[in-house]
Amino acid sequence: MNEYEIETTTKAPKKILQLIFTLVAVALLVMTVYYLTKVNQAASSESRAVSFVIEKGTNSKQVGAKLETSGVIRNNWVFLVYIKLHNADDKIQAGEYALDANMSITEIVDILTHGRVVSSARTITTIEGWTNAQISSYLAARQIVTKPVEFADILQRSQFDFKFIEDAKSFNYQGFLFPDTYQIGKNDGAGSLAQKMLSNFENKFTDQMLSDTKAAGRSLKDIIILASIIEKEVGRNKETITQAEKEIMQQERELAASVFYNRLAVGHALEADATINYIFGHTGGIPTLDQVKTQSPYNTYLNPGLPPGPIANPGLGSIMAAIYPAQSGYFYFINKSDGEAVFAQTLAEHNVNKAKYLNLK
Repeated sequence: MNEYEIETTTKAPKKILQLIFTLVAVALLVMTVYYLTKVNQAASSESRAVSFVIEKGTNSKQVGAKLETSGVIRNNWVFLVYIKLHNADDKIQAGEYALDANMSITEIVDILTHGRVVSSARTITTIEGWTNAQISSYLAARQIVTKPVEFADILQRSQFDFKFIEDAKSFNYQGFLFPDTYQIGKNDGAGSLAQKMLSNFENKFTDQMLSDTKAAGRSLKDIIILASIIEKEVGRNKETITQAEKEIMQQERELAASVFYNRLAVGHALEADATINYIFGHTGGIPTLDQVKTQSPYNTYLNPGLPPGPIANPGLGSIMAAIYPAQSGYFYFINKSDGEAVFAQTLAEHNVNKAKYLNLK
């Protein structure tokens, strides 16, 4: 009897321990399955963008709670377990993030620990040959200014400090707003952009270029005016241009510059279609006869010499061509349908080219 009682007494605790162990194992298994299921499961099957900001000093528990409140994750516990298992507790970085409710916790933690923050900068790209009016419209479309005329007002009111400032102010900086890609802060305005564009011009137009300009008996103002005409007269009618085509285009710019300088040397009108298009706000095309007869200081058919100001903001290639033109006997050129320039020394040769490539007599 005593032996039996001792035996049952020792077996009872073992059964209890086994039961506890089993329950714990089952609980751990359930939690593991739950965790593995949820960690790769998004809060929503549909996309819902969320701007998520983590302030400096925020710990992982606070981040998890905020993610759950924002609806980016469903379960804060799964997030914290994942953070602990991957030793990522001190790797979450402060900043503004673009998250989505259709992201899994693994994706979210990867973004937060690698600091893939939303860029606070805006990218602004202006194109070679754009006028100030075109830049203004572009900035209005990008909501940098509320309306196009605002950019012109900002340029007039701003006090810029550059070596070329007097020349640039004469034309409200047209010709000097260097075309390029710029980064401006989220809260920066058009004035900040203009400062960057003018600074870029100053850097691109080197002291050597200015020295060579003066040595040739020319002024910065005249170089930029002619460069703006070259920019609008030489190009290609397609978006993608190969490196070989770019090199040919630069040769054409230099030859076009020689045409204009040859005409200026003998007092011949430049007869640049681009200046007529500028009068009418056109970006290209062949002007009509009536348009060519229009009275305007920018009409280079009626007025010999350069127009009073730049007709666009030229790129470096056109500026270089105006400073370092080719030496040629050309006085004429036309552009084929694809934009390629064809040059001629005499009017007779020019008329042959017009008939051949433009079907004009």
